[in-house]
Amino acid sequence: MKVVEQKNFKAAMDALNRGGILGVPTETVYGLAVKADNTPAIRKLLALKNREVGSGKVLTMMVADVDQMQDYAYMTRKTQNFARHYFPGELTVILPKHRGFKHPYFNNFETIGIRIPEHQYMLDLLKKTGPLLVTSANPRGEAPCRNSEELIKRLPDVDAVVKGVSGGNLPSTIISLCDKEPVVVRQGGLLVIRY
Repeated sequence: MKVVEQKNFKAAMDALNRGGILGVPTETVYGLAVKADNTPAIRKLLALKNREVGSGKVLTMMVADVDQMQDYAYMTRKTQNFARHYFPGELTVILPKHRGFKHPYFNNFETIGIRIPEHQYMLDLLKKTGPLLVTSANPRGEAPCRNSEELIKRLPDVDAVVKGVSGGNLPSTIISLCDKEPVVVRQGGLLVIRY
């Protein structure tokens, strides 16, 4: 496993571009990221997490801004306003998948979960790499890692890890915006109070 300094974006991008799994810090917990357009890397990440495509747990797409979300998800004016109010932040929103978005992994699903992290390193990385598919950095059934040292010990099969510490102990709040009213799928550190 290669340990990457946060200032060394090239090393992080090289790991992703080679189809590697990259451990990344966020404002919540550490995540495992792969390029969204790299199908072999996605399969590798699913295998690492012991996750089947039909398991019900879907990888989250991480993007740099709300405008990018509209390439992958169908958004009404109301959901756009919601996203602009809460992003970047400790939130994942589930939205209907955009009809024009064809993807070997997401073709299996009608919806897509999207997140814009409130973490400067991750926002800067996403601007350079484009969308990433991300899941929490933890062996199945265990608590997520909170720093790079913990990830190195617990997930030695990860290709590279960005050195650092995550911003919290709780994963992101997950809200479904597929119906008329929002549905809290998982309560994390962010309390959503308006829609």
